[in-house]
Amino acid sequence: IRLATPILLAALGGALCNQAGVLNLALESKMLLGAFIGIVAAFYLGNSYLGLLVAMAAGGILGLLFAFLYHKYRVDLVILAIAFNLIIAELTVFVMRALFGNVGSWSDPSIVRIPDIEIPFIKDIPVIGPILSGYNIIVYFSWLAAIVMFIVLYRMRSGRHLRAVGENKSAAETVGINAVLLQTLALVISGALAALGGAFLSIGHLKLFTRNMSNGRGWIAIAAAMFGVNHPIGVFFASLFFGFADAFAVRIQNVTDLPPNLVKLLPNMATLLVLIIIALRGKIAFSMARRRFRSHLRAEEAAKLVEKQS
Repeated sequence: IRLATPILLAALGGALCNQAGVLNLALESKMLLGAFIGIVAAFYLGNSYLGLLVAMAAGGILGLLFAFLYHKYRVDLVILAIAFNLIIAELTVFVMRALFGNVGSWSDPSIVRIPDIEIPFIKDIPVIGPILSGYNIIVYFSWLAAIVMFIVLYRMRSGRHLRAVGENKSAAETVGINAVLLQTLALVISGALAALGGAFLSIGHLKLFTRNMSNGRGWIAIAAAMFGVNHPIGVFFASLFFGFADAFAVRIQNVTDLPPNLVKLLPNMATLLVLIIIALRGKIAFSMARRRFRSHLRAEEAAKLVEKQS
């Protein structure tokens, strides 16, 4: 569950952008920025919770910049995402070296990790208690974010408008929906969520920052959003699947003599498997739709033939 949390937060942001019809492949950069800004802010402000807020603000600002470049100058989303990922990856290393003189990793004894919370009554329930209790506030916030996103997207007017923009932007604009505003909000919220997932890595799970700390989790989050069909509940369970794959790799590494590099490939292999399933699912859906269309045509032809005979 802990290992699934950063993936879940970023995947929810990616799913929100997909629902709004704007492809966000820059989740990796926003997670990495959140991890770095979160621990630096916690160090200078002396409060890890303030570090989380600053990290979310930084991710939101990066999402706003992403939206500005896309809507104002029509920069290609894929090129824009690649640029963001490359720039943030090198910028965090440069700033870490400039501020602290370190290149590979940095930490400080004064930084306090976000503490775990034991939920009263629930913690005493056999079996379920240890599964649901004993995590920090970021884990519980990720669960709440999935529920809130489901309510907003499928039970509220603003969510219906956002999904309408994703399905047909031009048609949504003709009925007075501000598509640019909704897509910008989706990118800002996505950036904040991904940055919080990154901050979880640096001050929620550990209390240090390492170069390229996100380690591909942003790309895994994109796969989780697709695997969950961009539905908050589906994304939640897809993220748990990837968290299980990550945890399984850690456990295998501890109890076997397999080469560490081979074991580290397991989460990436799980990602590849999911992408194959997504591709097959799309082909199956297309094949089923074509079959239904053909059967409908045959039924119409049969009806016309019976009508002529009568």
